[in-house]
Amino acid sequence: MILRIKGNTRFNYTYAQTLCMLFFPGAKFGEDETETPDTPVVELTMTAEISAIYAEASIKLGDKIAYGNAREEYRPVGAGLGGDKVFIRDRCDKIAAGRAIFNAGREFFGEEALPPWGILTGVRPTKLAWEFASHGMNREEITAALTESYLVSEKKARLCTEVAANEKRLLDASHPRSCGVYISIPFCPTRCAYCSFVSYSTPRLLSLIPDYLAALDEQLPRTFEMIEELGFKPGTIYIGGGTPSVLSEEQLVSLMNTVGACTDVSELSEFTFEAGRPDTVTAGKLAVARAGGVTRVSVNPQTLDNSILEAIGRRHTAEDFFRAFELARASGIPCINTDLIAGLPGCSYDSFSATVDGILALRPENLTVHTFCAKRSAELMQDREQMREFLTGNRELGRCIDYSQSRAAECGYIHYYMYRQKNAVGNFENVGFSLPGMEGLYNIYIMEETEPIFAVGAGSVTKCVDDGGRRIARFAPPKYPYEYLEFAADKARLDGLYNDIRRFYDKNENSEVTK
Repeated sequence: MILRIKGNTRFNYTYAQTLCMLFFPGAKFGEDETETPDTPVVELTMTAEISAIYAEASIKLGDKIAYGNAREEYRPVGAGLGGDKVFIRDRCDKIAAGRAIFNAGREFFGEEALPPWGILTGVRPTKLAWEFASHGMNREEITAALTESYLVSEKKARLCTEVAANEKRLLDASHPRSCGVYISIPFCPTRCAYCSFVSYSTPRLLSLIPDYLAALDEQLPRTFEMIEELGFKPGTIYIGGGTPSVLSEEQLVSLMNTVGACTDVSELSEFTFEAGRPDTVTAGKLAVARAGGVTRVSVNPQTLDNSILEAIGRRHTAEDFFRAFELARASGIPCINTDLIAGLPGCSYDSFSATVDGILALRPENLTVHTFCAKRSAELMQDREQMREFLTGNRELGRCIDYSQSRAAECGYIHYYMYRQKNAVGNFENVGFSLPGMEGLYNIYIMEETEPIFAVGAGSVTKCVDDGGRRIARFAPPKYPYEYLEFAADKARLDGLYNDIRRFYDKNENSEVTK
């Protein structure tokens, strides 16, 4: 599609593209694209006034054209509530542009096509609710600000304020020098058709696992030593993937022994093992995890519809999941998480609601409902037209999302965690639910960026956080196992990564690394 911006040359072009994608999901923007009758064209004109910004937008496709406008004053939201710095000038510019494009979209597509999150495009909508709260606004005032300024639906605005309040309660109780540790196991028994993660499933690549674990055995002690040197204390550990339960019992024993030698796991607030695929779960592996100190395990069906499981390449059945869940419950691991995906190809409201009911009947301590995300590198998304159909075609998805949230609440679960992803079908959210007191802490810490996460392994990212979240930097080794093993064997490169992390926290360094 074509996007033209006139007037305010300071305006963020990438942000304007994101606004366009609210109505044209998966759109690609070309500087030299030729305008044809099938080419969507969005024009945005920004006019700066003394105390406000005025935006005009138009959407054109073929012979049809629609217009929208908005004016945003450079003033605080919640004036008199200590919110004099809530809306800075750049934010007002974005709100005006967003509202103008949103209004043009309403005129062009109709009310039914309006995105439920309005003009909020970020991954972490709760951060905005937090910011408003820090300026003295209560829940009702925050909800009003989200609906009035950002055009968020009231249902989503209330969800956002509720999640933000639950997160804050848990974060206020965390240790000020706590940190997380992420251990990456980027291998899977097979690759799901919707997956874009860096995970490896061919026999040749799976043969790398012994060498990969040997590299972790060397780097984990060094990482925990650095954590202690920097004055942090591990509060959560997350073994993720990929599918960590692809490891054999013997390999898992070795990994758990290494972790146990590095830190006192009994002092952790949470230790998660992402078993993931039910077809890899055994009683023996769960017993090893439990003996190693694991307190939270994920067993993820994604759906209980066997025809959909087959279509997306999961290579297991709903019956396999129920078996794996029973093994997890019998293992004595106190917290079980299950992941579901709303909006999978072929999924109907009846199918998804039956899946939600089936999972809630098991009473897992955690339930995470993801919205299907159309990743361009996934097998399902190689056909561009098919990708567009996924992004725009599931008319029942909103009902599915609503059902999961209302049904979970009815069953006594709280909404404690939320984030959004680019190219999520319907522009919906991912939400974590838990029984009271069983929230997944690592999920909150990694998403809200309130404490550092030190990561080890291929495709992992160490996220350094300092100054109350005002300074954030990311450091990553290579993504692919072959390259990672070469990196791990190169002392100079490995030293360089650890030294970069240390320099971030060195107050004597004039670091310009910021969020």
